[in-house]
Amino acid sequence: MSDVQDIQPYADDRGFSFNDIFPHLDAAGQINYSTVYPGVIKAWHRHAKQWDHWFVLRGMARVALYDPETGEFETHFIGERSPRMISIPPGTWHGMTPVGPDPAGLLYHVTRKYDPADPDEERHPWDGFDYDWSVRFH
Repeated sequence: MSDVQDIQPYADDRGFSFNDIFPHLDAAGQINYSTVYPGVIKAWHRHAKQWDHWFVLRGMARVALYDPETGEFETHFIGERSPRMISIPPGTWHGMTPVGPDPAGLLYHVTRKYDPADPDEERHPWDGFDYDWSVRFH
């Protein structure tokens, strides 16, 4: 018969996440889902070894990438009205914020399972780079 497992959420004032939601997959890495509340900026972080593959299932999000080698930023708007997957290579700083009044639901695959004893993650403050997260009206 089937194997049904409860998934424990991780929640804080920014939103909530379900981590490693398909732990029995034979592939390396893990699949996660996070909901980010409007007005929250989840940035910046990067990984030395893993790739991140992001797809926004719910709402819309602004995804920002920063390449420290070139000093250049990329901005992408992805989600329900612009369905795209973004692959983020190791070494690239990245973050996101919901766009509009609704939370953004991010489904993402990371190519390495999270190891709390040796996390492959470096963090930087959300306002630590010269990137403008404000909403622009045209």
